[in-house]
Amino acid sequence: MKSIPVSQLLKEKKIFHIINPRLVQTSPETSLKQAVCLMQENRSGYVVIVKNQKPVGIFTEVDVVRKILGKKADWKRPVSDWMTPDPVVLSPEDSVGKAIDLMAERRFYHIPLVDRKGNLTGMLSVRSLIRFLAEFYPTEVYNLPPCPHQVHETREGG
Repeated sequence: MKSIPVSQLLKEKKIFHIINPRLVQTSPETSLKQAVCLMQENRSGYVVIVKNQKPVGIFTEVDVVRKILGKKADWKRPVSDWMTPDPVVLSPEDSVGKAIDLMAERRFYHIPLVDRKGNLTGMLSVRSLIRFLAEFYPTEVYNLPPCPHQVHETREGG
């Protein structure tokens, strides 16, 4: 059986093959407090802001850190005041390689996925990509010590 190089597989594998079906979304009118609670309840680092089934923004934990913490934010105001508007999106039919390139270039952790009509269909997270990539290097990934150059002074369990 011939193995396929990872670089080729990344070009051929489609995003819909690897995404987690979970999708956290809300409307632009949702309060900042409700949006943060939604993220906490879903143990999510994002909320996609949706209007008429189309993503009009994204609100992430990075937005919380950069725009809210340490400032006097009115928690009753709509999340749309703090969201990142017009998020970059991909299609579930796009390649995993394209997603990796985009996430690395733009430093994204989450990218909303839309169909041909622009309707929200899912979310691609960096966590999904890491799990996918780890499948190709299980021995290397799972056996690495926390600090690769670390030398233990005693034997394990000793």
